Amino acid sequence: MSERSVQLPTKDCPTCQRRRIKCDRGLPGCAKCAKRKFDCPGYGLQLKWGQGVASRGRLQGQTIPVHEANANASNLNSLVVGNGRNLSSDFQLGLGSGTVDFLRIQPTSPATLLGSPSVDLSLSGPRPPHASRLLAWFKERVAQRLAWIDGPQNPWRQIILPLAENSETVLSSVLALAAHDLASQYPQHDPWFVKFQDISNAYQNKALSLLAKELGTLTASSSSSSSSSSIVQSTPDASMTLASVIILCNNELLKAQSSGWKIHLQAARELILVSSNSSYLQQQLLRIQEFLLQEFYATSVWTQLTTFDDMNVINNINTAPTSTEDAAVADFIRIIYQTSQLERLQRRSGSENPLPISQIEEILTQIESARIKSFRLSEKVDFWTASDRNDFELVVWMFYHANLIYVAQAFPVLRDCGKVDVQGSRDAILNHVKDLSETRNGMWAQDLVWPLFIAGTELRGDKTGQRFVENAFKDVMRLSRTLDRARVLSFLGIWWNLDLDGRMTSWIQLARERPQDFNFMLL
Repeated sequence: MSERSVQLPTKDCPTCQRRRIKCDRGLPGCAKCAKRKFDCPGYGLQLKWGQGVASRGRLQGQTIPVHEANANASNLNSLVVGNGRNLSSDFQLGLGSGTVDFLRIQPTSPATLLGSPSVDLSLSGPRPPHASRLLAWFKERVAQRLAWIDGPQNPWRQIILPLAENSETVLSSVLALAAHDLASQYPQHDPWFVKFQDISNAYQNKALSLLAKELGTLTASSSSSSSSSSIVQSTPDASMTLASVIILCNNELLKAQSSGWKIHLQAARELILVSSNSSYLQQQLLRIQEFLLQEFYATSVWTQLTTFDDMNVINNINTAPTSTEDAAVADFIRIIYQTSQLERLQRRSGSENPLPISQIEEILTQIESARIKSFRLSEKVDFWTASDRNDFELVVWMFYHANLIYVAQAFPVLRDCGKVDVQGSRDAILNHVKDLSETRNGMWAQDLVWPLFIAGTELRGDKTGQRFVENAFKDVMRLSRTLDRARVLSFLGIWWNLDLDGRMTSWIQLARERPQDFNFMLL
């Protein structure tokens, strides 16, 4: 073809129009977009997505389908899928002038990262340019904050992203979470906060619609199968469905006071419990199923820890997950769950029937075993650097001391008889936080909420310690998102300044007696 036969575009590309600069109208994209690492949308008809899946109209009140004959899964019928708000009619996601310009992000300068996406989509069909950029943001930033250990084997990269390449539902869930995480970098009235939230809501509604269809297929398959194994094994796509539910649960947890996470956590539980032999899930499955069960278990424990209801969300999961490279402190979380269950049991039985001291002391033995196992595990885990390995050991020590304090708070007899040195463990946590903050810039911030909170509850009257914990909490929120941590810190402030009347000896009593004021999550 001769140079004269090339028909140049008659209009500037939408990106140059939006930037109000003269476009060179080059093919296949303009040079000015390429120079700034923008994705030039071209010059033809600009396709736009519509409003996505609405939570009104024909999909309003959509429920997760389940086979009625399965008693364990019967609760799924009452779970409503999708309560995200609709996109406003005057804002649509697309490839034209409505596309969000990621390179204008300012707060933490993610422009460099998003300008060169490193994750490509393998699903068929056209994708808007921002999809691969959101995946890059998830890979580089979100995955780091979701994992206990951000090393080369981070499961949110090594497990979840490959699933997203093969499942539209997982992909949409990941994109919803990534967009929501980006939105949280901005004040709520900032235009970019609104735009990223709109993107997140559109992907979430799409994921919820796809999820409802998948659950219908899975439960139909389960009801026709004679196998007693878990639903996670019943079809090749079941793991992807469970992964989507867990990702959407994490997305809702970013909203702090929203209760949407409860729906997804309940759905994950029912997916796991569809089989009458749920313990099979932990015995001989692939890493992916083990990781998903660990995520479900840990989230269940954290979200129920301060509600003081019967902790039934993870009942019937007979074999609790154990520490692995994907959940290095899972043994400590299992002990937290066990301690909480026993504390509630003792409260129901009253002072007339206290738990045997030997049963309580057994928890101390388990805490010591969890510490030893986590240290051994650290020798097998791939860390980015040797310094990261040392920092992880500080985190293990903090969980060790936090669990000792929590057991003593739940069962004061351990404190009274000197079985637990509460003040010594408190000071150890504060010293380890200080050592950790001096070694690296926040890689472990998401792991510090539990030990900081527990140490903080033992700082009544210690103004210096209170300021240290308050500043550390603010650093955690700055580095790994706010979630519900502002309310956690607010509770500590009230606890520190409360004029106790002698009968209230622990934060557990305060949170239990005033649930309307102190319903917070230690995440």
